[in-house]
Amino acid sequence: MYIFSEYTDINEIFRRYDASNFVNMQIGYDGRIYILFNAKIPERINGMFVPTVSDSRYCVLAFDADWDSGRITGESFCDLGMQKMNYHFVQKVSDGILLVGSRCMCVDGVGENNAAVFDEHGSVLREYCLGDGIEDCIVLPDGRIVTGYFDEGVFGNYGWDEPIGAAGLAVWENGNIIWEADSGICDCYAMNTDDSGRIWYYYYTDFELVCTDFMTEQTYQPGIDGANIFILTEDRQSVIFDAGYDRHGSFVKEHFKNGSLCGSEDVHFDFGGEEINIAFCTARGSRAAFIDSSNRLFLKRFLT
Repeated sequence: MYIFSEYTDINEIFRRYDASNFVNMQIGYDGRIYILFNAKIPERINGMFVPTVSDSRYCVLAFDADWDSGRITGESFCDLGMQKMNYHFVQKVSDGILLVGSRCMCVDGVGENNAAVFDEHGSVLREYCLGDGIEDCIVLPDGRIVTGYFDEGVFGNYGWDEPIGAAGLAVWENGNIIWEADSGICDCYAMNTDDSGRIWYYYYTDFELVCTDFMTEQTYQPGIDGANIFILTEDRQSVIFDAGYDRHGSFVKEHFKNGSLCGSEDVHFDFGGEEINIAFCTARGSRAAFIDSSNRLFLKRFLT
């Protein structure tokens, strides 16, 4: 059991900045927590497909965090104004904020720019096309962008006959792919990064956990189907997984032993003697941030 002693009620903070329609929360390489808001959630095409265009106001709320105590120590707000693209991910880059849209159309062989870097005033510094069907996005401290793709990004939709995300996982530098996975990924369900800059990814259909330094790879079989997030403990001895299909929001822990993962055990998160009802979770390395059903934000650095 992991016990939390602090939380932040983020309802009042959201109201203070008139920040409505939570889109996503991610942890940057700087250790800050970034929350993306879209004032007008776009309607799905035919009730199914996510549109690439939004035409609405975006803003980003960033929290400074004391990961050992679980406390928020500061905050900042950036209003990006009206934007055309429908963005889903937010990451810190050296000179601003990166927003990435999950979907982008390809017309006559040309893809939409679904990634943009904004300065603190909301001006666009540069734009990229990172392909359609993006499941997740991580920016490494040296500026490289890592994108994982779900099945439509791998096999093609939205006009893509030759999908950029065909490998399921790609690393970008200055708008160009410099590395791709070679694991037969059909859907990159989850990914993370450690303090050494390695990327860890977990994918469909094999449900293997892979660690790569972009030259060599180590593969593990966690025995969990359908996990959508995992946390790497700081002692490098364990991985805490979302419990997978039919158990999302619950977690299990597995331990590294002799080059394998073993010893699955249920993990519970407790505050004030009650289990936290997790509504949303994001992780980077050993750090994870949870929002519960009451919009309480919990933080923890998982040492073991």
